[in-house]
Amino acid sequence: MAIDQLKIRSMIVAPKGKLLISIDLAQAEAWVVAFLANEPTMKNSLLHGDIHRDTAAYLDNCKPEDVTPTGRYTGKRCNHALNYRMSYLRLVQVVNKESDKPPYVVLSYPQGKRLFERWHQLYNLKNWWSQIEYELGQNARTLTTPYGRIRTFFAGWGSELFKEATAYVPQSTVADHLNGAVQPELGIEGGLLGVYRTFVRERQVIRIINQSHDSFICELDKQLVDEIAPQLVNLIKRPLIVNGEQFTIPVDCEIGERWGQLDKLKVS
Repeated sequence: MAIDQLKIRSMIVAPKGKLLISIDLAQAEAWVVAFLANEPTMKNSLLHGDIHRDTAAYLDNCKPEDVTPTGRYTGKRCNHALNYRMSYLRLVQVVNKESDKPPYVVLSYPQGKRLFERWHQLYNLKNWWSQIEYELGQNARTLTTPYGRIRTFFAGWGSELFKEATAYVPQSTVADHLNGAVQPELGIEGGLLGVYRTFVRERQVIRIINQSHDSFICELDKQLVDEIAPQLVNLIKRPLIVNGEQFTIPVDCEIGERWGQLDKLKVS
C-alpha cells in the first residue's frame, strides 16, 4: 500500500504554545548538478528564475508565466529523473506510479519520449556524464565529492553503474551540506550541526522532530519565532564551492501548527 505522506504529515501537530518550523534547501540537487556539469542554461535559471517552471516552459513551448501547476510538476519530475540518466521508459513509469495523487499526471510512452528529447535539447549534461565515466575508470571506480567524501562503486561496468555514480555526488553533497560538513576552502561552519550545537544542546529552545535529505522540521516556542527562525535559516544558508565556483543554495522556511499545512515565512 502506498503511503500518503500528506495525510501522515497532517497528523503531526505542534504541542500547545509551540509552532512547527520547516527549513528546506530549495532545489538543492539541481544547484549541485548545474555546477558539477557547468551547464549554463541550468545555472541561469537557478540564479534568475525557477528551474522547474523554466523547464516546463521549454517542454510545453510556452512562456514561463503561462506554465500551469501541472506543467511545473512535470518539469520538476523530468529534472529530477533526467539529470541522472533515466530513460524515457522509466520516466513514464515513475510519473505514472504517482498518478493517483495530485496533480494526477499520466504520461503515455510517446509523451514521455517527447519530454525526454525536449529536455535533452535544453540541457547538455553529456560532458559531465563522460567525465564521471572517465574518473571511474581512472580511479578504480572511486569518486570524491566536493565535501571530500570518497566512495568506491562495485556494480558491473555499464549503465547501472553510471546511473548510480551520477546520482551519488549531488545527493551526497546536498546531505553533507545540510548536515554541516565544512569545506576547507571556505571554512564556514553551520548546517544542522550548528543548529544542534546552538539551539538544541546549548540553549535547549528547539526540538528537531524530523530530518530528510535536504530539509528538517523542529518545534519552537511561539514567542521565540521572530528571534530564532532567522538564525536557523542563516545557519543552513551558507555558501559552498563546486568546480571552483562559489554559490549559495536558497533556503525556504515554513511555519505553522500542523505539518502539511505550513505557511511560507519570509526571513530577512
